[in-house]
Amino acid sequence: MAPTEPPMDPAADATGPHRPEHSRSSTPRPAPGSTGDVGLLEYVVAHAVDDDYARAHDQQGGGNARIGTLLVVAAFVILLITAATQTSRNSVSDAAERADLAKQVTARRNELARRQHTVDKLTKQTRELNAALSGNVQLSNGTRSRLSALGAAAGTTAVSGPGVIVTVDDAPKAHTSRETVLDTDLQQLVNGLWKAGAEAIAINGERITSLTAIRQAGQAITVNYNDLSRPYVVSAIGDAATLGSRFEATPNGQTWLDLHQQIGLRFDLIVDSHIELPGAQVDLRAASVPKGGEGP
Repeated sequence: MAPTEPPMDPAADATGPHRPEHSRSSTPRPAPGSTGDVGLLEYVVAHAVDDDYARAHDQQGGGNARIGTLLVVAAFVILLITAATQTSRNSVSDAAERADLAKQVTARRNELARRQHTVDKLTKQTRELNAALSGNVQLSNGTRSRLSALGAAAGTTAVSGPGVIVTVDDAPKAHTSRETVLDTDLQQLVNGLWKAGAEAIAINGERITSLTAIRQAGQAITVNYNDLSRPYVVSAIGDAATLGSRFEATPNGQTWLDLHQQIGLRFDLIVDSHIELPGAQVDLRAASVPKGGEGP
């Protein structure tokens, strides 16, 4: 009797018409390299695409990693080259700036030296001019003093000082010309004061100079061609202590004492410690200073 074969499992027949339909995703995936109880066809179907995809994915991932590494290295190299280039450019620029700065410093020092030389030269010239000016000031002071003295003597410069003031006028209730002050009477008075030592004289504010004329013009007396009004005030600067007495001792003074005592003309002489006399305006038409000097 032949042995009885065990009944066949319908699931074990891969080609059987009655194999139930299962999706690939629902088929359990055995461990790689082990077929176990799964059929060969199911194993191939389950592992063929997945393993290829895994290997391709692993190969692609490794390639991408290598490419990424190369890119990083390339970027780093480019960065190093850029930094080195920039550093080189900065070094060249810094060297040029230092050279330019050194040139500017040298130029400024040279300019400072030139200006200092100019200052020293101008300082020397200033000292020389100050010395010359000091001498000119002394000379000018002496010249001004001499001109002032000459102007005072000539009557063209205003002066002040002690002296006497003589006031003369007609006799009271004068009826004749002799009882009035004449131009000749004023001339006698002025000449007597000159003789007594007067240094400057004025009549009613009119300064007496070498060109002054005392004249009778009708009923009026003129000095420097200006009419005078009575009374006639004669101011004389000189030694106040002796000027009056010395005048009275002169023939001109004696004449005036006679006019006062005999005719009654007014004659008053007083001493004044401070008299001011104006300068006269004198125009020289023909006279001039000789060339080569001012004279003695």
